[in-house]
Amino acid sequence: MEDSDWQDGDESDEGQASLADRLRALDSAAWAELYDHHHAQIWRYALARTGSRDTADDVAAQVFAEALSSIQRYRYKGRPILAWLYAIARNLASKHVRRARRDAPGVQVEPSGGALEDRLDSMVLAEALGRLTSEQREVVALRFFSGYSTREIAAAMGKREAAVYSLEVRAIGALRRQLEKEERDFSEEADKNGPLSGIDRLR
Repeated sequence: MEDSDWQDGDESDEGQASLADRLRALDSAAWAELYDHHHAQIWRYALARTGSRDTADDVAAQVFAEALSSIQRYRYKGRPILAWLYAIARNLASKHVRRARRDAPGVQVEPSGGALEDRLDSMVLAEALGRLTSEQREVVALRFFSGYSTREIAAAMGKREAAVYSLEVRAIGALRRQLEKEERDFSEEADKNGPLSGIDRLR
């Protein structure tokens, strides 16, 4: 397998249905496997969506808490359990993003936690992803930050692999064009303003 190298163990209908039964029976080994194999990917997905490490911590924890509280209502119907977890994560991340925008309209919320370089990277990431379409943003977050394979993303989003691949290509192209534009704008602004006053004295 590629990337995450795991999709809820046995991918067959029988395997997925069996895992769902074990999760509903509150089998501790089944829940430990689900957590171990998906927590890191869900955390990275939440970071990509929200741009905040603290919020990513909250979302990742809430995903498994909500999964546990709602497992008795879950029934396997042909889509992998990953799709169910992804739906929970997407809803929670979207709620956090909407709340942040409502509390601070027009203001970019600064990511918190971690080193300064990580916080700046998160801010750039959140801004860049915010300019993609919603589906492109989801695919980029799941593919390049969570590390799920194209096949896994297709199953989670209920799309064909070819459609997911097309979204990947268009998203990468959009991000590349955005980066090139920002580099040109930065260069033009630097040329217009000239060197900083007194910079020669620092040499």
